[in-house]
Amino acid sequence: MKYSFSILILIVAINYFDSSNGQNKPDRMTIKTSIPENPVVSIKNDIYNPNAVNKHKEYTPDQNSHPKLTQLNKDVFGIDAIQTLIQNGNEQYLGHSIVTERTGSVPGTIWVVAGVRSSTPGADEVRIYRSGGSDWLFKIAIPFGGYLGYDIDAELIEHSSGAKYLWFVVERSESLLSNVEVFYGIHELGTSNGWFGKLNWPGAGSGDNYYNPRITTDNYDFPDDPWIYVVSSLDSLTFDNKHVYAQKFAYITSPYDLGNMQINYRINILPVYWPNGGTTEYHYLFSDIAYYRLSPAPGNVRLIISYSNVPDYTKIWMSTCESGGSNAQFLGTIAGHDNYKIGKSALTSPGGGLSSQLMVVFEENYLNSGDWDLVSARSNDVGSTWLLNYIDLSSSTTDKLPHLGTLVSRKGVEDEYYLSYASYTLGISVDSIMSTKSNNNSTSYWDQKVKMNDIYPPSYVSSSVGITNTPDERVTVWSSLIGSSNFYLIGSFWPHLPSAVEDESEEALNSYQLYQNYPNPFNPVTTIRYSIPEISNVTLKVYDVLGNEVATLLNEEKPYGSYDVEFDASGLSSGIYFYKLQAGSLVEAKKMVLMK
Repeated sequence: MKYSFSILILIVAINYFDSSNGQNKPDRMTIKTSIPENPVVSIKNDIYNPNAVNKHKEYTPDQNSHPKLTQLNKDVFGIDAIQTLIQNGNEQYLGHSIVTERTGSVPGTIWVVAGVRSSTPGADEVRIYRSGGSDWLFKIAIPFGGYLGYDIDAELIEHSSGAKYLWFVVERSESLLSNVEVFYGIHELGTSNGWFGKLNWPGAGSGDNYYNPRITTDNYDFPDDPWIYVVSSLDSLTFDNKHVYAQKFAYITSPYDLGNMQINYRINILPVYWPNGGTTEYHYLFSDIAYYRLSPAPGNVRLIISYSNVPDYTKIWMSTCESGGSNAQFLGTIAGHDNYKIGKSALTSPGGGLSSQLMVVFEENYLNSGDWDLVSARSNDVGSTWLLNYIDLSSSTTDKLPHLGTLVSRKGVEDEYYLSYASYTLGISVDSIMSTKSNNNSTSYWDQKVKMNDIYPPSYVSSSVGITNTPDERVTVWSSLIGSSNFYLIGSFWPHLPSAVEDESEEALNSYQLYQNYPNPFNPVTTIRYSIPEISNVTLKVYDVLGNEVATLLNEEKPYGSYDVEFDASGLSSGIYFYKLQAGSLVEAKKMVLMK
């Protein structure tokens, strides 16, 4: 069993659940984070606590030099990919992320999570789409309200029980002038259910902005007990208006059991940060997170966290901590070529399989002249040494400037990474969206680029990449303004997407089904869902533990379909209750818990 400091937060249920009646889990403790004011970068390691119960033991990596290679991967275009339009409209599609199902009836099914700037100010939402073979199916819209940012990242929890939950993190601000915060969202696959909530970082101050959130999971190694891990960049203003740049860490237990899941926070910032950025100096930290295992014993997970574009912008900075956030250590840095400036960066690992491989991709400014290139750094020893390769090498300060999209890996498989990015002509247009795959060649590590679009959008483009169930197959998605008013979310298949089946909820309509209520436990409102395959007389009643009927929620004839019934227990006392459905050939009861 795992024990940890935890702060439980309000889960706001949406779509089928009224947000005003969600289960309220108040903070147990509020601790003010203290950040020392030093004029230079401060690197601090935690003192190892042998009593801390985590998934991993203490680990201190070596910090060796980083060998460099100069073999160039020249600009070679592949064939155009097949294009499909996911969605279009007058709203602006912001950042997006792609996840892939590994298990179930159709492994390789792709899901796209996209932030949308609503045409109604302050009413932004996240929309989720699923691949349907040769097209896309719109599945759910989660209305966050306020204003979403461009950063969004997602992971898919596939529990051994068959339950699947799509988790994502996104930036959100209440207004265009208010602080940026990090929110999470959840979509239960096979249903129309969605939830969202706010990450309540301990020690947060009035001048703090939390942004650029990234998420990862150890689900591949722990299908029975996966955790989710989140890192967020932090920009905090001190009393004298100086910027503090740092990172915060959170982990979520039982993300497959929303009635019992907990959000836990590392109290202190991670060990690499800039306490003093100056009164006028501003930097946007690009953070990322990945996990790995060093031992086949149960647990033994450790997190790698990176960030770039800090005051010392010639390096990518790395730290590591245990699964519960303890024993955080400074891991080292990745230096590019000849101290050139490094911009945006991305981090991933194969995870699982006791792999010690890490992959980082970053934008590098050649001679600090404005000529940006795309470079990868691969480590086979968990960050002790790094091997550099060019991915996209431009030869001009104005032509084909790379803009990094997303980097993903196939879990449990080394040397299989997929990358998306946009290629810009500065001040004119976006030339193209690229997609490329890695290989295990030491001198030319990346395959030739595949040009994913045959149009030339005239504005900023966001891109992301995902993989299907077969090596060498991928899908790249990008969003862009086309013409004067329409924003598009476009998908490119390479070379194709797998066939897809209807959702479990749609398949379930072929039989009578009663589902577990949610939330459970609840206070005081919960929702009960059922499905019937034909017109039927339906009775739904609630009983106490003594068998006394306390409520009749439904007693009427209903046509074929899936239904949600809200139960308000305001007049009942805390305790265990049962709800019973009688419909057609089905007579079934389930337990629920009221906690006031």
